[in-house]
Amino acid sequence: MNEADIPMTIARALNLIRETGSVSEAARSLNVSQPAISKGISQLERRFGMPLLQRGARPLNLTDEGQIVADYAERAGLLQKQVLQNLDEAANNRSGTVRLGSFGSSASFQILPRTLAAFARRYPGISVEILEFPDGELKQVLEDGIVDMAVMTVPQEDGLDVIPVTTDKLVAIMGTGHPLARRSGVSAAEMAEYPFVLTKGGSGPMVERWFAAEGKMPKTVHTILQVNSIVALVEAGLGVSIIAELALPENSGNYRVLPLRPEAPRSIGFVRKEKSARSASVERFWQFCLRFDY
Repeated sequence: MNEADIPMTIARALNLIRETGSVSEAARSLNVSQPAISKGISQLERRFGMPLLQRGARPLNLTDEGQIVADYAERAGLLQKQVLQNLDEAANNRSGTVRLGSFGSSASFQILPRTLAAFARRYPGISVEILEFPDGELKQVLEDGIVDMAVMTVPQEDGLDVIPVTTDKLVAIMGTGHPLARRSGVSAAEMAEYPFVLTKGGSGPMVERWFAAEGKMPKTVHTILQVNSIVALVEAGLGVSIIAELALPENSGNYRVLPLRPEAPRSIGFVRKEKSARSASVERFWQFCLRFDY
């Protein structure tokens, strides 16, 4: 025992003596011998150089210093009760938080609403907090522990657990009156001829890689985060753009969607560090996603 420790059995005994006025009653409640309790109290008194019991009184009373030790036992008991309650709530899915990274519109529009709604119906006590980051940053965010797991473009790397959800691809969009609008598909060379609206969202780096693979560079005139804003600029004839197909809002009829030549597919899924779960709630959400019908 560390010299600074206060034996919890003795602290509890003092709390019981405060309630009952009897060392023997305290010993009986704790299933400890009366001499052991008396010896423990005497040792504490010698250590601190002050009495903890008013021994001349019947029933026994505590000194002010004895009250301090008894209060310590009482607070420890309340804390233990709260800890046990919190653990019980976590074990029975009545509390907990999951920090879920998301790469933006594709996940927010198509994947997360139905998944999170179904999870909330089954586990209403567990909250899921969505934190959005560019797709290229999500792996580092996972490594840093800022999020517990992420819905993202699946990286081709070891050390990660992956739940495949769907496949997606990049598509070109332009106003209905644009010279490219009647094509059956568009190339990087064709898209590079016109003012370009680049997405700052999750698919932005993928768009740039698609152009670079064909030896082209877009004539970027606007760099926009929100998909709806990109579509509005395209509909206004202020440029063409490339975004993820799953991120497309409902087509208003004022813009055209064309496939890319060559195609630019990607796999989307839930990703976490291999066999990593910060809490029972996080593991519960992972297992739910693993079994969910997408």
